[in-house]
Amino acid sequence: MLKISPLFSGSKGNCTLIQSDNVNILLDAGFNYRSMLCALESHALTPKDIDAIVITHEHGDHINALPMWTKHTSTPIYAPHLIADYLQQRVYFSDVHEIVGGFKLGDIYIEIYECSHDARCCYGYRFRVGEQYFASVTDTGCVTDTLVQFLAPCSAIMLESNHDVDMLLKGEYSYPLKRRILSDFGHLSNAQASELLSKLSSSRLKDVILAHLSEKNNTRELAFNSAVSMYTAQGLTEGKDVNVYVADQYKNGITICID
Repeated sequence: MLKISPLFSGSKGNCTLIQSDNVNILLDAGFNYRSMLCALESHALTPKDIDAIVITHEHGDHINALPMWTKHTSTPIYAPHLIADYLQQRVYFSDVHEIVGGFKLGDIYIEIYECSHDARCCYGYRFRVGEQYFASVTDTGCVTDTLVQFLAPCSAIMLESNHDVDMLLKGEYSYPLKRRILSDFGHLSNAQASELLSKLSSSRLKDVILAHLSEKNNTRELAFNSAVSMYTAQGLTEGKDVNVYVADQYKNGITICID
C-alpha cells in the first residue's frame, strides 16, 4: 500500500506525506514548521512518527523547515549527494544521508530522476511497494523521453504545473526571472505538463496531482483545465478514466491510496 497526501505545494513551500504499511516519509520540508505540525496532526501524526525526510534540492521552498524540525526531532534526512554537506551545516541533530542512486526506506524502494533545474542537484523520486508505483517530479524545466520512461510505470504521479506562459509573460516579474522560469532549467508550464501527460495517456496512470503552482503566474483553474482539455482531446474523461487533482499552497484535502 502507498498513500500520498500533499500537505503544502507552491512557491512558498513544499511538503508531501508518503506512507506505506510500515513507514512514514516526508518529501521535502519547505513550509513553516508550525504549519507542518498542524498538517501532520490532521493525519494523526507527530514529527516522531516520521521515519525520514527526503529532500529534492536545496532551494528554500523545499528545506526552510529543516533547522526548526531538527532542533526538536532527530529525523534522518536523505538528500542528493551534491547538497548533503550543504544541508548538514543547516540542521541540528539529524544525520544527512547522501543519495547517489536507488535506496530503501522500510518497505518502500525509492529511485531517482535527475531534474533539469538551476540547483546544485535536484531529484525527482519514484516510490515503489511491490508492483505499486508513485512518482513526484517538480522543479524541472523540460520534458524528456527519460522523464516519460521514469513516470510510465506509475499509477499515480505528482507533476509540476508551475505557470501559465501568458500570465508569466504579462506579469510583474523581471525579464531575467521570466527567462529563468521559461528556460530548460526552470519550471514546467501548464502546457508542458499537459504535453507530458499526453505521452502517458496509454500507460497505467490513473491519478495525477498537479503541483508547485505559482501564486502569481497561474491559477488552479488554468492548470486543471489544461490537463483536462488534453485528456478530452484524447477521448478520455476526467473522473472516470483518470483523476486530476490540483495541490494547494496552504490547505490540501487530497489523499491518494494505491493498493
